[in-house]
Amino acid sequence: MDKSWESKIKSPDLPKAKPQIGITEAWQFRDIIDKNSDGVLILNDDKKILYSNSAAQQMFQRSETELYGAPFGFSTSSNRPYEIDLIGTSDQPLPVELRVLNMAGDRQTWFLVFLRDISDRRKAEEDHRRHEQERQYAQKLESLGVLAGGIAHDFNNLLMTVVARAGLALRTLPPDSPAREHLQCIERSGIRGGELANQMLTFAGKTKLEFQSLSFTTLIKEMKSFIRSSISKRITLKIESDESVPFIRGDRAQLRQMVMNITLNAAEAIGEHEGTITFRLKTIDSSKEDFRPFHIIGDLPWGPCVSLKIIDTGCGIKTELIPKIFDPFFTTKLPGRGLGLAALLGIIRAHSAALAVQSQEGQGSEFWLLFPISHKPVKPGPTRVIIPDAKPTSSSQSMKVLVVDDEEDVREACSLILREIGMEPLVANDGYSGMSLFTQHQNQIALILLDLTMPNMDGGLLCKKIRHLSPSVPILISSGYAEIETMKHFNNLGVNAFIQKPFQVEDLIEKVQQVLGIASAPSLDHT
Repeated sequence: MDKSWESKIKSPDLPKAKPQIGITEAWQFRDIIDKNSDGVLILNDDKKILYSNSAAQQMFQRSETELYGAPFGFSTSSNRPYEIDLIGTSDQPLPVELRVLNMAGDRQTWFLVFLRDISDRRKAEEDHRRHEQERQYAQKLESLGVLAGGIAHDFNNLLMTVVARAGLALRTLPPDSPAREHLQCIERSGIRGGELANQMLTFAGKTKLEFQSLSFTTLIKEMKSFIRSSISKRITLKIESDESVPFIRGDRAQLRQMVMNITLNAAEAIGEHEGTITFRLKTIDSSKEDFRPFHIIGDLPWGPCVSLKIIDTGCGIKTELIPKIFDPFFTTKLPGRGLGLAALLGIIRAHSAALAVQSQEGQGSEFWLLFPISHKPVKPGPTRVIIPDAKPTSSSQSMKVLVVDDEEDVREACSLILREIGMEPLVANDGYSGMSLFTQHQNQIALILLDLTMPNMDGGLLCKKIRHLSPSVPILISSGYAEIETMKHFNNLGVNAFIQKPFQVEDLIEKVQQVLGIASAPSLDHT
């Protein structure tokens, strides 16, 4: 191997004012460089490598012999450090900070090249970028939470009247009435409007989740027919599932919403063309997957986890637009599409899960949902009883129910429903009126149906005052807010139950009968 660079170091042509370097010192100097953690190269004036230390050889994944005489393919004219990616034999890029010093001599030009591995720096920058992005998302959540609270109250009160009145009208019509179809459509639309408000609460992270260990495989199979009916018949639906996929801990309703939102987004990307949406469910080791090309929301579960990959053959997403698809009401199509993918953020955070997105324009999209594996025993989910048209019973007749709500239409609708089962409603439009009625009829009131947000005296304060007078009277809270947020106002006040607006006629009847322990008619169905 050419050792001319060593000869240059101890050349007698160097100025005599500088001390001469002997062969021993030169080899000691080489040993110091060789043990340096940074890569070091020496190039001749043709930019060919004459020397490489051990660190440089590891970075290039080549031996000293392979590097010797090889051309250096990067610029040597920069006066400041710059970053490059080295591609070794493993084809994995290594981020490196490169600095070149021009060592011009009397007879020949030399280049001293320093290579510093900046993988940790890149990772720290990426973590900082991701944390900054999450901070911005958190600010959006907080702002939307304030907005959602106002909408949940006023909007749900309006929908409450629509749903209840439609339900009451249905109960008076014969089964063959042509008006039933129209009323059922009104009722369904009202419920869907309530779901939109709940999506905003979910996005804000204020929806109560009922966690249980469940099989994602079973959940997807149960949803297949519903998904099929919700998307174009031109789209082929494929489910590829490993039966050995372990259970995850999650809220069934929220997981269904998450899957549906992504699926409907995929269906829109395909449009009216023929295409395919594939659900691929399996167990993966996230530590062995390369997620660098993905945009990631949440914290990736480390190690073995449950992965649901939803792949579509749609129009794809421009790379620079991928982070924006999670912004509220963002769309590349017609405006006014709703929360869509933005509603997933609160669900992902609540499940300690992650969502990884990869897409290119014209090449479809991949959405990876990654969940930690559950090691808790499986618990059955709650069973909801559907009660047929209830008739007044001897146990409910003459019972007085105090209805306190600031919306007149809501009070009237609830009163009509209570009369359906033979109860006598007493109505109040605020906390002060409610307190006055309670003191007058305290010994006759069997139940209090109480709204949360009211002028003058809200539901929380009224509940506290009532509990001082009567610790045992049943109290049923009704609100457009999510249960977890509503019940914060009633801590340790002995509230018996909660019902969220807008509710259907059967929902209120069922809840009242449960609280009062009144036997209902035999159930028709279980869902």
